[in-house]
Amino acid sequence: MTSNMHECYAREPLDYEDGIPIFSLTDFYVENYERISIDHLNHFETTGNNPWIREDHWQEIESSTEALIKKYATKSDIKILDVGVGMGRLLGRIPELQRFGMDISKGYLKHAKAKGIEVCMARIEDIPYREQFFDMVVATDVLEHVLDLNLVVRKILSVIKVGGIVIVRVPYKEDLHCYLEPNYPYDLVHLRNFEENGLRILFEKIFNMQVLEWSLTGFNGGRLRVGSNIRYYGGAVRRILNISNRLNKGVYRFLRKRIYQPTEMNMVIRNSQRVFA
Repeated sequence: MTSNMHECYAREPLDYEDGIPIFSLTDFYVENYERISIDHLNHFETTGNNPWIREDHWQEIESSTEALIKKYATKSDIKILDVGVGMGRLLGRIPELQRFGMDISKGYLKHAKAKGIEVCMARIEDIPYREQFFDMVVATDVLEHVLDLNLVVRKILSVIKVGGIVIVRVPYKEDLHCYLEPNYPYDLVHLRNFEENGLRILFEKIFNMQVLEWSLTGFNGGRLRVGSNIRYYGGAVRRILNISNRLNKGVYRFLRKRIYQPTEMNMVIRNSQRVFA
């Protein structure tokens, strides 16, 4: 290990692959996620796009989380960990911070490492970092995937300094029916849905943390509001929105939030006490 790696990790890795330290063994859960990430990467490397989400939608939700990171990362020496770093798109937007990333897809980690992020392969349940090492942790589109939510939250909080910030982004009131379809190609994808009160109960009541703020995003996702009469006129609505987007950004943002449902939610939590793994 380099001196920097000695500083952040609490134990030695099991192995290395392409210079990436490996802290978790491969099991059914990891293999399932690898299948998802391989399909994603194959599509991305062919088209430059995500096969499951439009680029404008992805840009919107990532920008909302980036704004929160910059709001709370008030010093340049802040150490930030992304526990589901993926290809490093989010941390790639903030090169001024000390960036660390963890994922269970080795393919994703190669992309993140190429962006200058210090990465490792590990499940959150096997989080290898020292207690209270990070000033900030982000978990975007992660909590809906994990098997044991409370254990994962406890592990995340264990590596945050007292007073440190956790930013989570999760799907908002998602319909999970598609994941039960017999022909769905993956065994485990999204295992739960979220709304603001349930997430606040998790962090405030179960873990005694302080929720600082939460916000909705993903209005580009295309889910029309339930009960809206305009749901029958989707094509016309999109044309009106496209015109308003060109003519007046403020009107466009107002109309979009009145017409479409948010698809994701950000929440900012302060670690108000020490939590042990």
